Amino acid sequence: MNYDPENFTGQVILNLNVALVVITSVFMLVRLYVRAIMTRGLGRDDVLATIAWCLITALSCIEVVLVTKGVGTHMDSLSRESLAELFSLMPVDKMLFISSGCFVRLSILFCLPRIYRDRSFMTCIYGVSLATVIVAATSLLFLVFSCSPPSDVFNAANPDRQCVSNYTLGRMRQAHSISASIVNVIILFLAIWASSTTARTRAKTIKRTLILIVGVFAIVSTFVRIGILLTTDLSVDTTYRMVRTAPWFPIEVHTGLWCGCLLAFEPLTQPSNDPRNYNNYNMRKLSRSSAWEPQDDLWHRNLVTSNPRISIHGMPRDAKGKRKASNAESEADIEMLENERGIKLTTEFSVHVENSAHAGERLEERVSRTPAWNAF
Repeated sequence: MNYDPENFTGQVILNLNVALVVITSVFMLVRLYVRAIMTRGLGRDDVLATIAWCLITALSCIEVVLVTKGVGTHMDSLSRESLAELFSLMPVDKMLFISSGCFVRLSILFCLPRIYRDRSFMTCIYGVSLATVIVAATSLLFLVFSCSPPSDVFNAANPDRQCVSNYTLGRMRQAHSISASIVNVIILFLAIWASSTTARTRAKTIKRTLILIVGVFAIVSTFVRIGILLTTDLSVDTTYRMVRTAPWFPIEVHTGLWCGCLLAFEPLTQPSNDPRNYNNYNMRKLSRSSAWEPQDDLWHRNLVTSNPRISIHGMPRDAKGKRKASNAESEADIEMLENERGIKLTTEFSVHVENSAHAGERLEERVSRTPAWNAF
């Protein structure tokens, strides 16, 4: 396709999408490094973010392909074949935008419980997640079945295809945009709720405020996109006027994914702490699984390694938590550890002391852990 510089304005879309893909890829690679290597704490939010990353990259690639097919060029200068290819790809572009936006929102929602996990807060998280899935699924199903048969959705060259009117499709697009904007605002409110509740230091408050600023920018881009959609008449010279709305779709989903990535970068700003211990402690505290055993936990193994004489149920353990032979019946061989992590452990002591006539005899201590330790 030959571009006329005077009639072509799609170069800005091409450059924008290339830049967004590069920045988002860097953010995601750093995020996966932090979660998989530094903290060893990959979670569901990372899986959702990775899926969103793939969908967003595919969306930007489709945006670039659409530019090569005629977006940004006056409609009367395009051939019929180019227009057919262009309008056959546009449903794919819309589906990628809807699905990528859904996974971006879900990745942020599943990342927030790492910061705050109150019961009422988690209820809101699950409710908003369900609303996000419903909005995306409804829009996708409407788009897929907008033609009969559904395969005609991707075949704009078929002159006899039976599809809903462009007016109806426009209304669906506006309804999805408004619903997604409401969900975005609620997610921002939940992020503010979690940050204001847990950010006790000034440094954390500043860092999370910067993240919220990026979130506000993503929401503003959503409202700008809605405003442009409502005020732009795409029924006339569609390919040329699409330049006004096209950049805001990738901007919204890319910046949304950046917010989730920035939340995962917190261990990078805390070099004085051991990020693996910090993350494992928080993840164990958030976990409600009863299958976890203390000897399988990294933080517990580190604690045992640095203090080899830990007696559980009266029997000494080695660095891997296994029993070993020892004369830990004497008073000097039993060491109680200071709680270095702020965890309050309740320990019962049963001390039997002989009378003064037998002062030379040994002092027997029986130390047993209460259910508070097992529940932790």
